[in-house]
Amino acid sequence: MHRLRCGVIYTNAFAAHLTALHEAQVAENFGKVLALDYVRAATGDQKGREWWRVDWVVGQQVAEDCRFLIDKVPVCLTKQSQRGLKNRCLDWRDGAVLIRG
Repeated sequence: MHRLRCGVIYTNAFAAHLTALHEAQVAENFGKVLALDYVRAATGDQKGREWWRVDWVVGQQVAEDCRFLIDKVPVCLTKQSQRGLKNRCLDWRDGAVLIRG
């Protein structure tokens, strides 16, 4: 397991998944980086539900404190995602991202 400076933890399996995704899509997303987005509802009807999304964003628009490397893949983690994932572990099992912790 590895820890980013923001406190997010990830496994080798997650890093391998991200690397494969990056390699498969980077040519069609020139100048962009992968953005990892995580939301967990704290209140309301959706309380406790969580959503995970990976998208591509323009690399030049990513603030320095939101830039990270997972393995050798540059990624963007928004401040909200950093807070929600702090001290939690990103894993890849059976074709899906698992968030543990």
